[in-house]
Amino acid sequence: MTLFYKSSVLNKVSRHLIRPEDKDSLSFASAPDSQSRLCRAWLLKEIPEHPDHDESVLLVERNATTPTNKFLRAALEGAKMDFGGFSNLWSIFCPTAEAADKDPKAMADTLKERRRLFAISPSVCGLTDPANELLLTTNALVSPPLDPQSSFIPDDLRHEVWRISDMPQSFWYDHPVPLDASPEENEILYGIKQLDEALKLECDMGHLHSGAKIDLAISVSVTHEGMEQIAINYVRNLICTHLKLKHLRVFLFDEIRCQKMIETLCPGDETASSVFGVNGAYGRHYSFLKTLLLVWQQTVNPSVSFTFKIDLDQVFDQMALLSYTGQTALQHLMNPAWGGSARDYAGREVDLGMLAGGLVNERDAKAGLFVPDIQRPDSLQTRKAFSSNRLFCPQWPQAISTEAEIMQTEGGFQRIHVTGGTTGITAQALQRWRPFTPSFINRAEDQAYTLSAIEDKLYLSHLHANGLIMRHDKNAFAGKSIAHAAPGKAIGNIERLMFFSRYAALQPLGFEEVRNHFWPFTSCFMHPQAKTLAALIFLIDGSSAGGRFVDEGAPRLMKCLDFCETDMESRLGCERRGWHNIYEALSDKRYSKTSLSKIIAGAALDYSA
Repeated sequence: MTLFYKSSVLNKVSRHLIRPEDKDSLSFASAPDSQSRLCRAWLLKEIPEHPDHDESVLLVERNATTPTNKFLRAALEGAKMDFGGFSNLWSIFCPTAEAADKDPKAMADTLKERRRLFAISPSVCGLTDPANELLLTTNALVSPPLDPQSSFIPDDLRHEVWRISDMPQSFWYDHPVPLDASPEENEILYGIKQLDEALKLECDMGHLHSGAKIDLAISVSVTHEGMEQIAINYVRNLICTHLKLKHLRVFLFDEIRCQKMIETLCPGDETASSVFGVNGAYGRHYSFLKTLLLVWQQTVNPSVSFTFKIDLDQVFDQMALLSYTGQTALQHLMNPAWGGSARDYAGREVDLGMLAGGLVNERDAKAGLFVPDIQRPDSLQTRKAFSSNRLFCPQWPQAISTEAEIMQTEGGFQRIHVTGGTTGITAQALQRWRPFTPSFINRAEDQAYTLSAIEDKLYLSHLHANGLIMRHDKNAFAGKSIAHAAPGKAIGNIERLMFFSRYAALQPLGFEEVRNHFWPFTSCFMHPQAKTLAALIFLIDGSSAGGRFVDEGAPRLMKCLDFCETDMESRLGCERRGWHNIYEALSDKRYSKTSLSKIIAGAALDYSA
């Protein structure tokens, strides 16, 4: 039985990874729970000199049928990797972390060279009248209450809350709003109110005419299938009860309404129906909110040609924008190059049909607008603490990419590394490229979106909106929901590694070309030995975390691994067909405009009273 679990890669990694000073911190005696002990056992069975070695071998064998063992066995068995000639584990598992650590300036300089644009041609019909030409979008993520007896649960939902409290979780998000969030902790209220106030200043300064309102489409996604009606009622009542909006027309779209829309657009098309909606992984509602622009153009407002997505834990700090850049949020959006074209460093044509801003953390905002929201890791501490950072440290290239790319203060650059809450696209780009994020992508859906729009000498990209920085306020009010979602988010990052690696390999350009395009940050998550690396990260971090990280993570990762190896290729083909059919229907206008318009009108909120 012992031979069944042998892994030369695990043995070599354990030898490189575990140091004499880690002996006590990896002992069974210090493990927080049984899930942690099982992960430690997988590591310690490779270290015969450790006091818990013999017990580790027995523990792994006794747990042969557990989800944890099934995933680790499937991911590690038969794995082969050459460890010769490498100075450390980052060289093998995260080369851009090693490069960033060794010479961050060199990486930053190279990154700027690769993002600089040449021969920029402005858009022939840029954004000039936001009140008529701009659709704003955002997503509300709703979960059952953390405390089913909380006084903050709306009275009319209490009976339904008990029905959903024991339902299994279907989808995982970073920090969904629980139904028992207090008004002060509720990012739905917070984000919409702040956006309305930001638009008031635009009116006061004359960028919007007095009394102007901009449409805001909100997707309402749920963590548990079956609570869609509860969530839509909750969000509707929340906005109508607590907010007196003056500059926004709000529309709510849940999965139920989305399915009515797609049945009108593509009647009887199950493939289109499977990709069009807001429930599920982040990629699904991200694609929906982008494509909604074309629906809006044909049913609500023929003048609308631009859409921009924000996250509700982010705000336009208009005073800071004016102070540091001399422009308001809408002035930044009215960039004449958005929708234009250019050439990149390699001479390839770049369609600038997308636009991207950046973020500053609320705690750093007093120091200025251009403070990176991702800090460089302390390399000494990173290598000292026993965690997967010794193996895989994407924070290093992410930090350099944030500094050099997202915080770039000059114009004339494109963006590959983007944040999903500050991105926009034009109707023309949607019609030309028909982009989408696959519905199985649950992290970095914004990075995956442009992966569907890359050709050999031409690709769709984001214009860098230098100075368009939103303040990221999530830690100021959403602490409880962030903490509760942390284990699921960490597992999502491991899934991201497997999903992106396989997705990149399935691209016509090939794995290496795609990885080079997304260098240096997103390329971390495109690894030729992704399943082995995923298992090692899970194993190392699980040895410390235990609990929900291991218990809920192992089944999710096993499902992810199976999907990547057996189903992704066919699923991706299905999704391409589904989005092709949707874009074709919108292009040919072969649907009942009256029926679709009625569905959209039904999504509007009436909070005038």
